[in-house]
Amino acid sequence: MGKTEKPYAYYNKLALADSNGPLEGGACVWLVKREEEKTFVLFQERSKNVKNGGLYDSSAGGHIDEGEDPLTAALRETEEEIGLKLQPNELNFVCSYTTDKKLIYVYLSDRTDKNDELVLNKAEVESVEWVSLEDFDIFVRARVKPPLRENVAHLPVLRAYIEKYL
Repeated sequence: MGKTEKPYAYYNKLALADSNGPLEGGACVWLVKREEEKTFVLFQERSKNVKNGGLYDSSAGGHIDEGEDPLTAALRETEEEIGLKLQPNELNFVCSYTTDKKLIYVYLSDRTDKNDELVLNKAEVESVEWVSLEDFDIFVRARVKPPLRENVAHLPVLRAYIEKYL
């Protein structure tokens, strides 16, 4: 590594700290839609080539790069992972939560009647699946990657937000 290059971890550290030091920033996006009387949430199946491959995660998400704010990271990750170019006004901030290493900002985008054409980045995303809100909790327990399943503090908030505003 040259003198001007910085290690990867430098780029996603926030100026926030907990007892273990600086937290990494992350943003996750949940796409939701209504069809008739049902609400659906989009999950992505992680590519077999990445950590937690073959398990499911939020619609899109990842690290906040140096100089990025959480909203910009959410927009970038959505386009990078599932090929959907959203505008800032199409994302609604739901909540944020911390894990032992990260501060995650959670956004939601209502895709009802949008007819989005998703283009999956196969290096990161194997497939996507729309899951009904009725099956949401069972799906999370059975098929979602452990870090998300174990740190589900935001999932009840997300579900309540969807039920109230969609």
